[in-house]
Amino acid sequence: MSVRSTIRNFDSHITTWVHTTFSQDFWRNFFGVTTALGDPITIIVITGCIMAVGLYYGSMRMLFSGIAIPITVGAGALIKLLVERARPISEYSANLGTFSFPSGHSTGSMVAFGLLAYFAFMKLPGVWGIVVACVLFMVPIVVGVSRVYLSAHYPSDVLAGWLLGLIGLLIIIFGIRPL
Repeated sequence: MSVRSTIRNFDSHITTWVHTTFSQDFWRNFFGVTTALGDPITIIVITGCIMAVGLYYGSMRMLFSGIAIPITVGAGALIKLLVERARPISEYSANLGTFSFPSGHSTGSMVAFGLLAYFAFMKLPGVWGIVVACVLFMVPIVVGVSRVYLSAHYPSDVLAGWLLGLIGLLIIIFGIRPL
């Protein structure tokens, strides 16, 4: 079995599972709203807030951590141009105008909300840090599932986006070390 056929098989099985599991009408509205958490404007606002905190406190590490978010998303955009994978054919994706691989929503939400989760875990006292970090870290998962549910992406696009976002997040946490 070739790599392409394995990926197609994976994408087909996961897409079917998502559409079967979330078949009630409630989920269309839920995923329609939650996908916005990975929209570029949301990621730009988070980036701007992190950079503003860095500037306010004179922390170049925090400032560079904010700058690293759009760099990570930009790397995904470059990969999209190199791979040129078409999106799934759907009414939702018909007017998106960009390629599918990797998912930018998944990349952006993973690096941005992952960084917020890290900040919460490190700065909030006791159990609150853990709870808030877990909630924030669930956002990229819900965003990724929403992209498959809405037929904006294949599951392998979402996985690649999460992986790219996680790489960016780890570089920020262990390389830039904002805290």
